[in-house]
Amino acid sequence: MLEFITPISEQLAFWIVDGAWWIAPLIALIAGVLTSFLPCCLAAIPLVVGVVSGSEAKGRRGFQIALIFALGNALTLTALAVIAALLGQLMRGAGSWFYLILGVLMVLMALQMFGLINVLPGTHLLAKNKRRGYIGALLAGILSGLFSSACATPVLVVLLGLVAVEGNILWGVTLLLCYALGHSVLMVVAGTSVGLTNQISSSAKYKTAAKAAQITMGVLALLLGIYLLYLGF
Repeated sequence: MLEFITPISEQLAFWIVDGAWWIAPLIALIAGVLTSFLPCCLAAIPLVVGVVSGSEAKGRRGFQIALIFALGNALTLTALAVIAALLGQLMRGAGSWFYLILGVLMVLMALQMFGLINVLPGTHLLAKNKRRGYIGALLAGILSGLFSSACATPVLVVLLGLVAVEGNILWGVTLLLCYALGHSVLMVVAGTSVGLTNQISSSAKYKTAAKAAQITMGVLALLLGIYLLYLGF
């Protein structure tokens, strides 16, 4: 079985890490968009907007709050990308242990996306932000960059793992900014009309598509994890 899976994992890793320069950022952008539509993220949008505005934000103010939230999210992800790249540079001397640790981490994130384990905090942490207005939106965005949701954070961890493997700060920042851009699209749109999220989430077709997207991302994370474990052994 491993003899069949490993070539697929190796090809996937090549496309994301060593392939054409545009493939990895494109994948990160698509992953950001997909995670923003996952049920746990979609359900959190009214919570975030409501927390930072004190009530359901609408129109121009809602758009501004959502935009500042996206900025805070991007700031955190940029910082995480720099840290991951620097750690990757430092850990390269660890040899096979470096790949084994990252491989295990990616497998755990895949299991999280499959719903088999739950090792990550959810969006309830965002509710601890008591600030309102634009400052509250910025703080909520910063917190979201660390603990976006139990279904989106695994994708973020996988991307940070890839940044650590590459060890390139500029590449890592580009990757995470693309992810942040994709992940914030729905948030910005919904900031103008929170009711849009309720309309989307009530659709049966949406729930089916969201589940399929989550499983697909979990499979990709699992394949990358298997490949890194293969390198470690």
